[in-house]
Amino acid sequence: MKKQLLIMTLLLLGMVVLSACQGDEAVENTAPPKVDLKTETPIILIHGSGGDTHSLDEIADHLMNDFASSKEEMSMSISANGDITYQGALTKDAHRPIIKLGFDKNQADPDKWAEWLHIAATDLKTRYGFSNMDGVGHSNGGLALTYFAENYSKDKSVPTLRKLIAIGSPFNDLDADDNASSLNFQKLPAYTKQMTYFMDNKTKLNSDLEVLSIAGKLSDEGEATDGIVPTNSSLASRLFMPQNAKVYIENLQVGDTAVHQTLHETPESVEQVYWFLENFHSEKSITKLVSE
Repeated sequence: MKKQLLIMTLLLLGMVVLSACQGDEAVENTAPPKVDLKTETPIILIHGSGGDTHSLDEIADHLMNDFASSKEEMSMSISANGDITYQGALTKDAHRPIIKLGFDKNQADPDKWAEWLHIAATDLKTRYGFSNMDGVGHSNGGLALTYFAENYSKDKSVPTLRKLIAIGSPFNDLDADDNASSLNFQKLPAYTKQMTYFMDNKTKLNSDLEVLSIAGKLSDEGEATDGIVPTNSSLASRLFMPQNAKVYIENLQVGDTAVHQTLHETPESVEQVYWFLENFHSEKSITKLVSE
């Protein structure tokens, strides 16, 4: 009898735990209410390969707490089927809200991420009325934003991408031989399929787009790399961005802190992101390139 009572107790406990878990999931998946934020420009943060919605927490925390440029944040995860899972919500008092975007298939190609970004951006415009948005992407997150910038610049169902910050993004992929040249290059030894796509579609960029490309170089000596991405691959955006965007600026960080995995978390990167998003205002087209 005691044994049967113990089994029944365990079964009931399991049902309670399962119900609680399902309840949490239901809350997490509940779409936030619609709020009129059409006068606000959100900041979309996108991780690199293997990352998630927390990968750019360092930038989000500084923007909200140290610089006080943003008020309120929300996370969105997107499945391979395009289903959105929400964590948090925005209120009518949200100012310059931060949207931390994550892809469940976090090893998928960045052009596929761009398609899922389009789904998320469509929802954001429908839900909050955003007309514009700014994007910050680390590594392949910057590439996803670039694909988005070229493929959807005329799509009225999504907010217009106003500013794009790519941090350690491998525009010409990862082969050092394809990217071997001085830092002042105006061409590279070989263009990958991805780079060729960016070059072929460069005129689709919004002519009002403002771009900041951040690259890392671990040492003044030897191979130019951040440990994973060749420095010139990160700077290859200069081959198609300047002539077609309103603004193109490069930031090169040199030293052992300019390592790819944490390049988006360095004090210089955080300060550059804040400066470009909040304090840089262009009245005319400019192009600023790094020098060797």
